[in-house]
Amino acid sequence: MKRLRFIAIAILAVTLSIPVVAHADPPSQLYMLNCWGCHRPNGEGIPGTAPPLKRAVDFLRVPGGREYLISVPGVALSPLSNEQAAAVMNWILKSFSKDRLPADFKPYTADEIAKARTTHMLDIKKARAELVTLMVDGKIRELEKQ
Repeated sequence: MKRLRFIAIAILAVTLSIPVVAHADPPSQLYMLNCWGCHRPNGEGIPGTAPPLKRAVDFLRVPGGREYLISVPGVALSPLSNEQAAAVMNWILKSFSKDRLPADFKPYTADEIAKARTTHMLDIKKARAELVTLMVDGKIRELEKQ
């Protein structure tokens, strides 16, 4: 019995002395593992289920849109850490809409994600519809100026 206990303690000591190397998955891999199933490989989405991410950049152009993008359940309730979620959101915007990013775009931060996760959006469809209306109204006003 003493010998078995000694072996167990020795194994535990060796295990605890092995250095742990931090591993950070690249955002593209995190996207594949956490978002790809619904939003598809190229962000095209699934009609009626998951919106296309190629249009996500449009939300950055209206008040409340930036916050909306990180308040949806796929981000706010994901198992990703705040840092990982911010990295994936920035990767999505830069990968799927690089040529359409606003000139003043500031990458999402872990603190922004953490703050968004403190509240929960109750009616996602309504919030999205209101923001889309703002986008459409803004485009109409821009066309009227021309």
